[in-house]
Amino acid sequence: MYKKFLILSIFILSGTFAQAENLHDTIQGAVRSLIEDNEMLAKLKPPEHFKTFYDIQNPRVTMLLCSDSRVQVDNFSHGAENDIFVARNIGNQYVTTQGSIEYGVNVLKTPVLAIIGHSHCGAVKAAMGDFGQLAEPIQKELQTLDVKSAADEKAGVVLNVHHQVDLALADYKEKVDSGQLAIIGAVYDFRNDYGYGNGRLIIVNLNGKTDPQEIQKSGYFKDLKNVAIGVTKGKEPKE
Repeated sequence: MYKKFLILSIFILSGTFAQAENLHDTIQGAVRSLIEDNEMLAKLKPPEHFKTFYDIQNPRVTMLLCSDSRVQVDNFSHGAENDIFVARNIGNQYVTTQGSIEYGVNVLKTPVLAIIGHSHCGAVKAAMGDFGQLAEPIQKELQTLDVKSAADEKAGVVLNVHHQVDLALADYKEKVDSGQLAIIGAVYDFRNDYGYGNGRLIIVNLNGKTDPQEIQKSGYFKDLKNVAIGVTKGKEPKE
């Protein structure tokens, strides 16, 4: 009996050590990738590139994104350095990044505030159901999302963007009305849930307006042949 117990204990400990070793290798690989990718970037870009923004940043866009790893600034800019001032959290929430957005809009004076949700958002999905079993800090963030009235997850993503634009509009209405700022609400659809194609950015809100025709009238999207505006008839979300 003791022999069987000893063999079982050795087997369990061996498995534990193997898991720890695998985890160590995973961490080591991730760290190595970060260092090597950064080294490659540093070699590709000459010192003159960095000197242009040594002492100043002058981005054109303040962007609020979800923290989802599938959504990156490079999806919206070929040269995001010193071009996009980014604030991120789960569910692209205005309230929990209000200070960062204030800095982008009023200190750096970006003329555009882009609030971008994305398809298959875990935060939206969680907020639509019962998230009481999640860790308290996560619950605290999800409580700012008001999406329970949405018919489904796809509608919830769009509804959340509208809510976040409304919150931002309440703070920056004067800038919007005077033409100093445009608040754009959009959905990055890497799954093609909304029918425009994988990886497309879909404009769903402009300064609180959600009707595609009204958004188009702004003139901001003039001459953009492939711009996707609104989830409209003929572009219904796929089931």
